[in-house]
Amino acid sequence: MISQGLRASPEGIRAAKTALTDKTWSQHKLATTLGITRQPVSKFFAGESISRSCFVQICQQLGLSWQKVAGLPEDVAFETTPKTQFKSADLDTLVREVRQKRQDKIQDQCSTLQILDIAQTVQLIDIYTDINVLEKITNLQWREISDLLKDFKSESNFNQLPGYKDNRKLPGLEVVLRHSKLMVLGKPGSGKTTFLQYLAIECNKSKFQPNRIAIFIRMKEFAEDAKSDSQLNLLNYIIQEFINCSIEQESTKILLAEGKLLILLDGLDEVPVEKVDKVTIEIRRLAQIFYRNQFVISCRIAAHKYRFQGFTEVEVADFDQEQVEIFAKNWFVAVAFNSREDGEVIGNLFINQLHLPENQHIRELAVTPILLHWICLVFQVKDGFSLNPAKLYEQALNILMFRWDEIRGIKRDRVGYNLTLVSKKKLLYQLAAITFEHGDYFFEKEKILQLIAEYLDTFAGIHSEATQLQLVQEAVLKEIEVQNGLLVQRAQEIYSFSHLTLQKYFTARKFVEFPQVKTWNNLVNHITEKRWQEVFLLTVGMLPNSDEILQIMKKKNDLLVAEDERLQYFLTWLHQKSSSVSTQYKAAAVRAFYLVCVEQSSHRAFVYPSGYDLEYALVGNIAFDPDLALDEFLFSTIACINELDFAFEHSLNDALDHAHAFAIAFDETVDLVVNPKLKQVLQKLKKQLPSIDSNPEKFREWWQAKGKVWGEQLRDILIKYRNIGYDWQFDEQQKELLQQYYDVNKLLVDCLNSAADVTSRVREEIEETLLLAIADIEKVRNSDTNS
Repeated sequence: MISQGLRASPEGIRAAKTALTDKTWSQHKLATTLGITRQPVSKFFAGESISRSCFVQICQQLGLSWQKVAGLPEDVAFETTPKTQFKSADLDTLVREVRQKRQDKIQDQCSTLQILDIAQTVQLIDIYTDINVLEKITNLQWREISDLLKDFKSESNFNQLPGYKDNRKLPGLEVVLRHSKLMVLGKPGSGKTTFLQYLAIECNKSKFQPNRIAIFIRMKEFAEDAKSDSQLNLLNYIIQEFINCSIEQESTKILLAEGKLLILLDGLDEVPVEKVDKVTIEIRRLAQIFYRNQFVISCRIAAHKYRFQGFTEVEVADFDQEQVEIFAKNWFVAVAFNSREDGEVIGNLFINQLHLPENQHIRELAVTPILLHWICLVFQVKDGFSLNPAKLYEQALNILMFRWDEIRGIKRDRVGYNLTLVSKKKLLYQLAAITFEHGDYFFEKEKILQLIAEYLDTFAGIHSEATQLQLVQEAVLKEIEVQNGLLVQRAQEIYSFSHLTLQKYFTARKFVEFPQVKTWNNLVNHITEKRWQEVFLLTVGMLPNSDEILQIMKKKNDLLVAEDERLQYFLTWLHQKSSSVSTQYKAAAVRAFYLVCVEQSSHRAFVYPSGYDLEYALVGNIAFDPDLALDEFLFSTIACINELDFAFEHSLNDALDHAHAFAIAFDETVDLVVNPKLKQVLQKLKKQLPSIDSNPEKFREWWQAKGKVWGEQLRDILIKYRNIGYDWQFDEQQKELLQQYYDVNKLLVDCLNSAADVTSRVREEIEETLLLAIADIEKVRNSDTNS
């Protein structure tokens, strides 16, 4: 049936002229933008009749309601369907018949996934994990950097910014049921396409929206299939899709008019830039004419610039811990093709290892589904997380920058300064290094554009005109944000890197780009800052030879306590004590052992994260020699005395528990002693202690009266026979400095172990002089020189 023409009312013409002025367009510009001749535009503004199609396109381009401009009621639609009234029963029958005819097509389109680096297709239903969506779009929120920093409690919650606690998460299926028109936004690889495919499959099986028929359209294919702009017609495309399934055009129009379609439009961001405006007009037109149907559109969040009237916008949330675990368990069965039993065993092992403290950097990446898939793949191939962290990040970077698009046959338009992949990476290295150096996890758009401009200055001719430069900066930023998802808007005009661990990786790559002493000195200046530890480890892991930077780190560590006489004296004792012990372990490991023993036995002054970290890093698992075991028990006894003193000052019940623990520790210690003289004096000292069980009150009174003297006697005995037990009386500043000294030496050893290449000479020199006083270091070096 041929549609009648429409003409604008006088009020509509005035509104259209105002909208045209607001856009600073001429009628010729409007016609060019629409891809039509000037004649229908002129007739429109003259109040003459033109075709309904042109009329609606003009109004939509101006952001106006075509019904209001024509002076018609808002619910008027095109006469694209027969006026035959369908009975409800007849319509339900038609829906069932058409769904049956469409079933194979939907299954072919949506039931399988082509997954990165997996040769076989995977059944979607076997791996699908329910997504959650955020009610508030993050990059539309007005927040200050100070607001984001308040939410930034620790690095582990970096992906939950901004205002994550206040931004309600809802199940994706629930949101689709709530809204008849939905725009699903998300970062690259966040699961948008998989979600739309899942909706199509569930609708096809009558499990979701059972009274509707799904049609899944990849917007990239829709745009590519049109040989000319005139063929960019979504209505005709849908009709043809149904004709291919032996469904008559008349039936399709009836279903559209009655609102019986679930129209899934996937990947608006994948449409070539020259066709985006046309495709957008088509979506608006279809949604407005056939408004009774349900629409779901997916698009990358950074590419989101077109807003459709009546559409609710939501953002796909990162995976939470539960979703990561569900996905992983499914993956090791469906993708790795293990049996259900074996897959669950491997999946549980994966989850257990993923949550180890040392795998924090992997957990941060795992919140993105495409990266989680790749992490599972690495785990399957390597039988664990043994991949070098730098290689892990480089692979993740390549997935986000080109491989994820490559596998789906998507060629992104270069909207920036035609930067090569290598140039774009170097730009990211510079952006990360500068912002991380300044302690900036979040940065305003103006700042990031300035840094991009400074980088582009290295390219000839790019700084010719200020206006042109501004456009280029904006284009480069948009390319990195839209196409790669490596920079994200955390709020209006405020950016950060998508993952904090990638910002650290890029920073390390910047240092590796310029391997020279000045560069190393700049890096080593941050050696006491915990947030830089991963940068150090990544840097040495990527360098072809790490000798120079490791030596500079060692020198910096030694100078940290060089000016404190008491700490130097303590290190001298540490060397003397460890040298007196006959053991199979490296001298540095024994020094680390005694350092931790001293600090753990002191007055609640030091807190080492996991016991003998440094010692373990030097020698691995330790089975203590008798001397080491005895000294560890003796230090534990001293620690019990300190705890007991504290407990008696605060709580009798708590103190008695400590007293029992102390008595047991002391008994076990005496039993371990081999030296007859030491055993004799310890047994004599033990007899002075009253019984705890028979009379707790008497023990308390005795301890408060004589416990201090008894403890000093024990210390004197340990100093005489074992050269331990000294009360070093460090002040708060010295305690803090010694803690720092321990941490930086642990970092040095970790770097030594993770370095891609270090000569045996440098390795031996560092290990021999680790945890030594300056004077002892000189002696060792002079001895090596003379030999």
